[in-house]
Amino acid sequence: KSLGKYHKLIIAHNGKCADRIMSRTPARAFHSLLRTKFAPYVPAWGGREMTLNSIYSLVFAVKSNKEEDGKKLSSPIANALSRLASAEGDGIYTVMIKNEPTLRLLSCNTLKHHHTQNQPSTSNVEVYTLLSSPQFGKQFKGPQENLPPALTEKVVVTMLSNLERSLHLAEGEVATNVVDLKLQLWGAAVPVNTWDSRSTAAASNSNEGGGGGGPDGFVYDATYGVGACGDWILDPSVAGAWESGRRLASWMLDDDSAASSVGLPNRSSSAASGKDNGGKGGGGKFVPSRAALASGIGTVPTSPNAPGFVFPTATPNERNGGRSSRSSSPRGGGRGRGRGGRGRGRGSGRGG
Repeated sequence: KSLGKYHKLIIAHNGKCADRIMSRTPARAFHSLLRTKFAPYVPAWGGREMTLNSIYSLVFAVKSNKEEDGKKLSSPIANALSRLASAEGDGIYTVMIKNEPTLRLLSCNTLKHHHTQNQPSTSNVEVYTLLSSPQFGKQFKGPQENLPPALTEKVVVTMLSNLERSLHLAEGEVATNVVDLKLQLWGAAVPVNTWDSRSTAAASNSNEGGGGGGPDGFVYDATYGVGACGDWILDPSVAGAWESGRRLASWMLDDDSAASSVGLPNRSSSAASGKDNGGKGGGGKFVPSRAALASGIGTVPTSPNAPGFVFPTATPNERNGGRSSRSSSPRGGGRGRGRGGRGRGRGSGRGG
């Protein structure tokens, strides 16, 4: 279906949808950056393509305890969170979970939006959002638009049980007070690597904001008038996505700048093999986002003493830039010349 003709096109999206939208474009180099892999981590050199993790988001409502002496009591979760509050204040509504590997974040929507509620509120329900770790999301991944009931039940029970353990609550203390819930698999969640290109032209553009040798923060193909912005090109955060869009807009609004491409991959360069070419020669590379890898949910400020992300031991294929080496991947297998021994002796010694 034709939607008309446009001078410029911006892809402010990622994942399979963006890949599909641009699958028939003649801008092949641009489209190659939109191809996506799904995994909880990337190799230390960054990987060959955009990589997104998968996270479960569980929104649930729990009942507060009954009133005593005319005073409304909080839920077991709120009581546990209040014990984390400093002596100077209370009302903690978001915490990063570090003592349970299957969970990453808990946020109280009720406290977050407390200023919009009628005072005094008489509601005895508290609403929370609980995010899983990417490893948990991968382990229990399913069709996100139609999760099987059995999988949904297993994920919900496991996440609530692990939350109780994380907050040092008795078994069932949270689950038995849940009055409503909604589980969503965030299949294309957070970029764990970002596209790093460093164009001299973009870096010198004072309006673009990419000076000082930093990354361009956007991609633009001047030949076809198509650009891309998003957290996967600058930083896995809301701020990163916003800044990426601002930089792309500034570039496109400058007639002189818009005549030049920025951030397109040079597949003939060493960047294609995962080696560092510094973004020179019009190329670029995917680099790991250590902050996103450590938190699992994006770039989140951490304490100075927080342990950094440790990359898993690379496989021989990963150490070779994602390409199989001849020595580790025997060729032939009965194919090719001789067809595994047939063909009147041709190809003897190959195919094993």
